[in-house]
Amino acid sequence: MPPEAEDQRSNSPAPGAHALLLLCFFLSGLAALIYQTAWTRQFAFVFGTSELAVASVLAAYMGGLALGAAVIAPLAPRIRRPLLAYGILELAIGLAALAVPYGVRLATGLYVSIFGARNAPADEGGLLTALFYLACSFAILLVPTALMGATLPLLARHAVRSEEEIGSRIAQLYAMNTAGAVAGTLLTGFVFLPALGLSRTVGVAVAANLLVFGAAAVLARRAPSVPLRLAAAADPRSPNRWILPVIAASGFVSFTYEVLWTRLLGHVLGGSVYAFATMLATFLAGIALGSALASGRLSGDRQIATRAFAWAQVGTALLSGAAFLGIDATPGWAALAGVEGDARLLLDAGIAAAVLLPGALCIGATFPLAVRILARGQEEAGPASARVYAWNTLGAITGAVGAGFFLIPAVGFTWTLAAAVSANALLAATAAWRARPRARPALALATLVVVVLVLVPPEPPWKLLRAAPIAARSEGEILYFGVGRSATVLVQPAAEGWTIRSNGLPEALVAAPGGRAGRYPLARWLGALPGWGRPDARSMLIVGFGGGLVVEAVAPGFEQVDVVEIESEIIRGNESIGTLRARDPLADPRLELIVNDARSALLLTEERYDAIVSQPSHPWTSAASHLYTREFFQEVRQHLAEDGVFIQWMGLAFVDEELLQTLVATLLDVFPQVRVYQPAGAGVVFTASAMPFEPEKHIGAAAARDPEMATQLGIHAPEQVLAHMVLDEQGARAFADGAAVGTDDRNLLQMRSPGIVRSRERLDLDAAIAPFDPLARSSAAFDRLVLIRRLLAAGRVKRAQRLAREASDPSEKRVALALVANARGKRAEAIGMLRRVLKEDAGNTEAQIAFLGLRR
Repeated sequence: MPPEAEDQRSNSPAPGAHALLLLCFFLSGLAALIYQTAWTRQFAFVFGTSELAVASVLAAYMGGLALGAAVIAPLAPRIRRPLLAYGILELAIGLAALAVPYGVRLATGLYVSIFGARNAPADEGGLLTALFYLACSFAILLVPTALMGATLPLLARHAVRSEEEIGSRIAQLYAMNTAGAVAGTLLTGFVFLPALGLSRTVGVAVAANLLVFGAAAVLARRAPSVPLRLAAAADPRSPNRWILPVIAASGFVSFTYEVLWTRLLGHVLGGSVYAFATMLATFLAGIALGSALASGRLSGDRQIATRAFAWAQVGTALLSGAAFLGIDATPGWAALAGVEGDARLLLDAGIAAAVLLPGALCIGATFPLAVRILARGQEEAGPASARVYAWNTLGAITGAVGAGFFLIPAVGFTWTLAAAVSANALLAATAAWRARPRARPALALATLVVVVLVLVPPEPPWKLLRAAPIAARSEGEILYFGVGRSATVLVQPAAEGWTIRSNGLPEALVAAPGGRAGRYPLARWLGALPGWGRPDARSMLIVGFGGGLVVEAVAPGFEQVDVVEIESEIIRGNESIGTLRARDPLADPRLELIVNDARSALLLTEERYDAIVSQPSHPWTSAASHLYTREFFQEVRQHLAEDGVFIQWMGLAFVDEELLQTLVATLLDVFPQVRVYQPAGAGVVFTASAMPFEPEKHIGAAAARDPEMATQLGIHAPEQVLAHMVLDEQGARAFADGAAVGTDDRNLLQMRSPGIVRSRERLDLDAAIAPFDPLARSSAAFDRLVLIRRLLAAGRVKRAQRLAREASDPSEKRVALALVANARGKRAEAIGMLRRVLKEDAGNTEAQIAFLGLRR
């Protein structure tokens, strides 16, 4: 054996030490994904959840990684103790992460000082806003992310001691780090955030960094120093530097796929934190497995690695194209009957794996192969891995931002897929041409892929685009189809009107001219209720446009109606049917549309409103869940007039009793006056204010001002309002006593609601509020029989029966119980009860009216 080889063997890490080193890098990846999740959420509380804001933070995060790798590239060969340096970097990452929340607070103040003090809520903004988001995010995240980006080159410098080890050791390190990212994604979404909250979850990541620092310090004491190898490592004129722009383009395409699959699978898996964690973890798992597969013979020799790189690109193209062609089958898999709980999670993971995993396997192989192509010897392992990582990450930045913000909204899903597959084919052809000998089969197959795409372009996956995780698949003609930055919008005919869907989920039902009066009462209550309780109110802000039903119901007395909508395609979808509607809400001269996230929009204005109405349609999603926390409610209160009222919608399918208590408790933590109304069985409406809000006292005058809406809703008398009140101020405090408060740090609605939505159990609101029913205290001042008739008309028989039994007047009680008996289908019994009342009191008007009504 030559002396050089013997020296390399003696300097190679022992198997046990190398295994511990891989475990350390696994923990590094775990911590990195925890940080990425946490920082994205923390910035969203300031900049909002619009695609512009999210993309800017992601670009800053990955930009820091790329910069760290680029900076360490020329320095790595000069570091004799790279393992110790790696441990110190991990310690510094943890310490820098602790400073990020303070940086976010500073960014908040800067954001408001530069863009704030407006007279109205701000639009999302353009280039200047994007540059600010990017600059702030980059400045705050630069230190920890740059330190993260430098870790792999340092470990490569330590672990690779021979040319034969370049591909295998880099692949092992990359695979273990990505596997840690998989674990971090799953643990953060499914365990840490629900159990610990945001700040403590970051604490877990910091602890992981500290643990890695300790382990690396111990390993470094036993590891020999690495000899300096400067000349070749610093040479940027490698004949194989062509791989750098190629791996950058590969990163662009890879993240284009990630964005594309996330958008499409959202129609099946939903937009919850769990769905996103499942999809991201599956994609990363494929990358980890692909990198591990490339650690053997494929990466042992540069020319073999070049041909393997070409085939990896061909494989990515073919497998991604096949996944797109087969994705229409996933709604059928997701609709399997009886699959709930843990089985549901496994089914979702299986769907994600079927679509994401095959292509990701090939994507994962490209990084170690690219490093092997670039590095000419073991002395270049660290710098080569740094340069490949930097170029690949820069490509990933442009892919993540470009696909979500520009490409998909501009050309749609089908042509985005076609462009990505064609790009893979071009990259494959480039590598195949560079290989010696040339990989002619790969070159021919790549060319064939492009030809087939040109001659037979794929069709849009309409079955998937019509699907939704919690609603029946939409059928019928599509009147409008739009792909926005955050949602896919469909407008279709429906019974008596049209339905507007966002990512497959029902966003709104719009009535056609001549449709049933009073249809969709819940949405109309949202618009009308502020005017009932505040006759002098003149300005209103509405969060979420939906189908414009809330705007339609706003009382004529309001002079200013501002609407904040995060997805502009929702507005375009409404425009497509505007001329067909009896009344187009977009034509309301009072209306001012703001396209932005509601929190970001409110943060930048000093405007105060007489009423703010919030109606996000799907409150468990990332775009809406942050609008149900104490911090958002505090922001709302700061933008209300002294006697202003906040109106909040919530679907009963999204909460159980405990979560409903949390919502009430969270409102009470900010507003002293809270009530809960149930206009229709599908949901409830919260009213919150600093001063008493009693719409029943003004309903007569309100009905006179807007008789059309009063007729549609059947609301003319105080009793007709009170019958829908399920909790008054006193009852709300008693109902929420001891309940947890939802905060940005621990968003209980976001964590718990997805499970409730998926379950078949539904909240029994009547049973939940029975001990706190306000009608038991207030009905004496109102006409009990009018209340009971209203309750029965709304289908709330149990509540009507309780109210009937509490009547003190015997005749009134028997008439009330007769009405309840009739509602239960006991018509003969009801008639008999009324006859006995009339026998004792022939002049009882209420009994006469009820008796005549039953005899018809």
